[in-house]
Amino acid sequence: MAQDRTDAQGSSTTPRTAALVDSRFVPRQYEPNYAYPLLVLLHGKGADEDQLIRAMPALSRRNYVGLGLRGPATVFKHDRPVGYSWGPEFEIPERSSFRNVPILSEGDRFRRAMREPELDSMMRLEEGVFAGVREIRSLMHVHSERIFLVGCGEGAAAAYRLGLSFPERFAGVVAINGWLPSGFRPLSRFHACRDFPVLAVHGAWNARVPLHRARRDVATLRAGGLRVAFQSYPCNHRLNSDMLSDVDTWIMTHCTGQPVV
Repeated sequence: MAQDRTDAQGSSTTPRTAALVDSRFVPRQYEPNYAYPLLVLLHGKGADEDQLIRAMPALSRRNYVGLGLRGPATVFKHDRPVGYSWGPEFEIPERSSFRNVPILSEGDRFRRAMREPELDSMMRLEEGVFAGVREIRSLMHVHSERIFLVGCGEGAAAAYRLGLSFPERFAGVVAINGWLPSGFRPLSRFHACRDFPVLAVHGAWNARVPLHRARRDVATLRAGGLRVAFQSYPCNHRLNSDMLSDVDTWIMTHCTGQPVV
């Protein structure tokens, strides 16, 4: 694994017409005859599609294809856009340092509704992720049974929601400093999720999402019979190199036990 991080490689960002803007990470010395695991990367609130793409070299420079997706909702702070989010369904309910929409006049709201019809956040998430996966599979050699959702913060809440709703479509979920979204029944597909792997990694000093909350979410999933690995680290809500190294090891351990397509 250490050698993976010594071979330098950049990321590739390509505009497209699918539902969500994306940024892509191409493994170093990409081999088109090898079926790569795909990491679908979902950023935290106020960030964008490049947040986890920038972390890919610390994870691995050659093990994975990375697909960073941009949340569909613009985040405003002091009436200025500061990034993107996955929608109000995935927020931490008790924290509201950002507003998802600026203050608009009645006329502006009408014109925006006519120009940009609202879609349910879950529908936008599903359509955007599935469209992004289809497109990158048409361009690169991706293993059909090794598609992992990796989310950070609010993106982890979105990854939980999507992965536990469609466990047959993904190889597992990695939740970094995240939480289970409010109003979501994570065990509604109890039998389908029994063998669905989840890794939750969390900063012990995370003031935004306290460690006890992450432990409570993990306990909820384990009570339903899910295979949830959990580890905390001496850091806050930011990405940690040891955390990323353990994510790499966990994903590759699950990949090596699966048949090759």
